Formats: sequence, C-alpha cells, structure tokens
Amino acid sequence: MNKVMKLGLVLLPILTACDNAKNIKEKGVLVNNPAEGGAMTQWVSVPVPDAQSQWRVKGVPSEWRNTPEGGKALFAAINVTPGTSEYYPLTRISAGQPVEDFAHAELSIRTGGEWNGTVYEAQEFSFETVEHFVAPEQLTDHSYYLRYEGPGWESDKVGYRLYFDWRNAIDVFVKTGSDPVLSKVGQDGYDSYHLLSEWGGDALKVGKSLGVGALGRKTDDGILHFQYVDNTSYTLLENSQTSASFKVNYENWALDENGSAGVDIQTVYRINAFDPTTHINVKASEAASGIVAGLVAHDNTQVIDVKGAEWGVIGTWGPQSVLGDQDKLGLAVFYRLDQVVGVEKGEFDHLVMFKPLTAFEYKILAVWPQRDEAIHSAEAFSTLLEDKLNAFENPISVQVVEK
Repeated sequence: MNKVMKLGLVLLPILTACDNAKNIKEKGVLVNNPAEGGAMTQWVSVPVPDAQSQWRVKGVPSEWRNTPEGGKALFAAINVTPGTSEYYPLTRISAGQPVEDFAHAELSIRTGGEWNGTVYEAQEFSFETVEHFVAPEQLTDHSYYLRYEGPGWESDKVGYRLYFDWRNAIDVFVKTGSDPVLSKVGQDGYDSYHLLSEWGGDALKVGKSLGVGALGRKTDDGILHFQYVDNTSYTLLENSQTSASFKVNYENWALDENGSAGVDIQTVYRINAFDPTTHINVKASEAASGIVAGLVAHDNTQVIDVKGAEWGVIGTWGPQSVLGDQDKLGLAVFYRLDQVVGVEKGEFDHLVMFKPLTAFEYKILAVWPQRDEAIHSAEAFSTLLEDKLNAFENPISVQVVEK
C-alpha cells in the first residue's frame, strides 16, 4: 500500500469524527423576562427531565430540588433585564458553578430534662434537631423546650422564626452575613439572641400581634391566634443548598374551647437563596371565614399599600426593631387580589382578610437596611415591593433550546 493510500485511510476517520462533532448540538436554556417583569434575581424551573439530573445551568447557581408532586426539578437563579432575553448553556454537573449553602430550616427540642407543669426543666441547654415534631399539650410560650421557641428558616438575606405555641406569630432574625446561622442561635439559652451579635439578632417587636404574616382568625372579640387547637405538628420537607421548606399542621383550629367552627389547616413555608421572601401555601379542610394574615402595626411607621393587576402588598417601614430605638425594618405581606376580601387595620395588625377558601397562598418579606444598604428609605423599600409585584405578575419564562 503506497503512502498516499495510507494517509487517506488515516484522514478518513478524522474527517468523519469532525463531521459528527459538527452535528452535535449544544443544549441550553433561553430565558425571557417580559418588559413588565421584575429587575431582580429570580428562581426558575428548567424543563429538563429528571433522568438528566447530571445537568446544570452553566454560569449561574442551579440545583435539583424536590417538587410538591414528589419528583425532582432543576432550578436556576437568573437575573435578566426586563424586556430582554438571554441564553445559558446546559452543562454537566462537574463543570457547573459550585452552589454554596444559602438556605436552611430547622426545629430543635431541648433534651435531658423533664416537664414541670408548662416549663421544661433541665440542667443544661442541650438540643436535638428533629425532622418531625408533635407539640406536647403543655407547650406554651416560654416553656424553654424549643430552641428559640419554634421552627426557624433563613436565606442568605434574612431569617425568620415561628412561635410554635398559641401565639403563632412570625418573628425576624436579621443577619450580618450570608452564611446560615440558625443552627448556632439559642444554644446558650433564650436571651442572647435578643441582643445584636456578630451574626445578627432577633429584631422584630412582635408584642400581641401576628408578627410578619402569621395566620389568625377574626372574631367579634378581636383576632384569635391559636389558643384552641387539638394538635400542632411540624415536618421538615427540604434542606437543600438553595432552598428550605417545612410544613405545619393544625388539627381542629377552633373559635373556642368547645371546638366551635373547627378547621384543619396546613401551612407550607419555603425560602430560597438570594431572596428574603418566604412563600406560604395554605390548605384548609373546609372553607372557613375570617382567616387573616397579620402584619404588626407599629406607631411611627410608614404604611405602603400597592395593588397590581393580580397581586397586592401591604408593607411597613420604620423603627420597629428591638435592637435599637432608631433601628429600622421593612416588612411586607403579598397576597393575590382574587383570594382576599380586603385589607384593614386591626388593634395590633394590618390584616389581610382571606375569602373562605380551601387553598390560598401569600408571601412575606423582611428587610434590614443595615444589611441591605440599597434599601435605606421608605421610598427605596416601596420600589422593591413594586418590583416584586412585577416579578410575581410577569414571571420570566424558560425554554430548552439547541444550538
């Protein structure tokens, strides 16, 4: 065989391989943000089959998470200017951007002691984190049994806690940094987190209110919290790097000790990285009237009330923090217009009043200007809330394409 023929035999597979390489198309996602959309980082579900769980979105944080339906889905954090589109390649997990741990949810119970009436007594504050918990009948406020008194959840922006007793209010933990901190909070007892420390601190003046977005029931005597409930339980749903969620079930939430107008309620809380927003979904065993979400109403705060085409928001801005007389917080509750009767002022709260429904959703948000320096005034906070409304009403769309 001459040299020319040998060279041809060598070149043939090389050229064939090059032709095949040209035919291999890159897969990616085309992201479009409507002109009326929000100018912020948004989490989107990428329509990739879960059989391809080795894929990520290149150049942005992305992670496979659980879905409410029990499956898995790829989520990505993407910031696209309103009115524009951007393309992001899909890549193998080994080449994807590393995802840091920016979300966390937990509930911890005290161990090594025993109950004395409604108080749990032990020699030390030793705690065990649990994924499922049913509240004992004697649990009440300041029982010294649950670390910081209930479930906590956080993103890199802010943290929250739910009083897991009759008060059922939602409080705010402000953070000085991005790392998860709640696993360290309250380990030495129940007072230290009320003071500003290196990581942050418990901030909101809750008082007799529902805090920021907790549920209550409107009665002729005022707003009923969870004084009359047969059982209350907690279940952790997810603790991924970028998202945390849990659910709380209330059995037979009634208007009085006789069980009048009792209804079972399930609330699911979810928070994502890079966002202070908590998404709350509620299911009820029957359509009960008078259910509200409260937002603490302090004097000397500015009230922000904005309505879009589908969503509305009630917000407050001002000195409403226990960390100092001039320490400001921005708080908000977002709601779907078609799910509410209206918003009114109560004795301790601004009240979002839901229609009698078996399912509804709303969202809450807290901002601390010492951490979020861009949100330094009521005007800036109002702009943020309006931008959020734009994002809720005009979400970005994602399409898998080939190039």
